[in-house]
Amino acid sequence: MNFSYMFFLPILSAIYTCHGKTVCEDRRVDLLLEEMTSLRRSVLALEDTVRRQHDLIDDLIQRNIQQERRIEEIKTTKGTQTEKLEHRLESVETKFKTEYAPFSGSNVTTYPHGSGIIPNRGRITRRRRQQLPLNPMATGPHPYEEGVVAFYAQMSSVEVSPSAHHTLIFDKVRTNVGNGYNGITGVFTAPQEGIYTFIWVIRMVNAEHSTELLINNDILGATFLRAKNGDDGSVSGTAIAHVGKGDVVFVRIHSTYPGDGNVHSNLHGQPTFSGWLLH
Repeated sequence: MNFSYMFFLPILSAIYTCHGKTVCEDRRVDLLLEEMTSLRRSVLALEDTVRRQHDLIDDLIQRNIQQERRIEEIKTTKGTQTEKLEHRLESVETKFKTEYAPFSGSNVTTYPHGSGIIPNRGRITRRRRQQLPLNPMATGPHPYEEGVVAFYAQMSSVEVSPSAHHTLIFDKVRTNVGNGYNGITGVFTAPQEGIYTFIWVIRMVNAEHSTELLINNDILGATFLRAKNGDDGSVSGTAIAHVGKGDVVFVRIHSTYPGDGNVHSNLHGQPTFSGWLLH
């Protein structure tokens, strides 16, 4: 049974069931109008669907264009940042070569207070050479630093109400020969085995705390200070111990006594943590 036969079947049926010529023609017209109306509704629905699909396609095209533009902007920005970084690295390398790179032959001078040597820097005067930092970070250890381990760090800001077991971080690293101290974690990791000295200083204003010095999990020393009723004071602790290579040393608030108040720091007095290899 094909579609045309199915379409006209109701009309034929109506014709054969009619009892008069006029009545049959009217019935046939009514059926055709109903079918046309139904087909028109279907066509309108399809047109609406197609229109919405076209709108969706246009929207997707616009989004794709915007994303491509954004990708191009990111590529351009990344390229600019990469060029700036490369230029900065070149500047640092140039400064390093100019300021610290050693020269050969006669451009080597014996360090006045030790057996090591430091490089001269071309036309730089003797006075300026004496003002060179003893441990430029970029040059690595000088010969006179071989076998030396020492660090010294300050707490640059107030430690607000530290709780029990809290590791104190002395973030302003002033000396770090041997690169054993980490100013982010507050932990010193021994680069070599030996006998070490450690000193830590804690300052408080209207507060009280007990602090501990630990080697790994071993409590090596402790301090306590009560500075109440507006008092401002400092307390220090000193310890000498054998430390193995890779052992960690740090200062923390007492593990069972939290105390109260802040560990204070300002230009008039800063908590410090330091240590050095004795032998």
